[in-house]
Amino acid sequence: MKTKIATTSTFIVATLMLAGFASMQSQTLDRKQLREILVQLGYEVKDIVKDEGKQKYAVSFSSNDLNIPVGYEISPSGNYIWLTANLGDGPKAGNEMTFQLLKQNARVQPTFFYISESGKLMAALAVENRGVTNSLLKQRSEIFADNVGKTKDVWLK
Repeated sequence: MKTKIATTSTFIVATLMLAGFASMQSQTLDRKQLREILVQLGYEVKDIVKDEGKQKYAVSFSSNDLNIPVGYEISPSGNYIWLTANLGDGPKAGNEMTFQLLKQNARVQPTFFYISESGKLMAALAVENRGVTNSLLKQRSEIFADNVGKTKDVWLK
């Protein structure tokens, strides 16, 4: 009888723990919560876009002797937190820099380089907006800034 009670109790506790874990994993941040986490991490947060539902924030990082302003925004679907860095004007089609940036994508993935509609060279990293913690966002932010900094010899011309 004691074994049956212990087994049932263990099963109930495990089920509750899994339910709690699943609940935490499915939680997504809204734009206000994203800003709060950035502040909690001790970052100086700059509001870039203040329009309701389109808020975008920036935090500056230092990497490889560069100041790298990193933009933070939640995708329209709410599924991703995008970290972006504007690296200036994009390369012209077919030049050597384009080829070198493509090669760097393999080196720094999941960070990647792209050219925006307005012709700006951008670096980006998508973070799945599910179960995001302060430590996870800090880790991704530092990795992103480091990837931008360590590739400066390719894009900083």
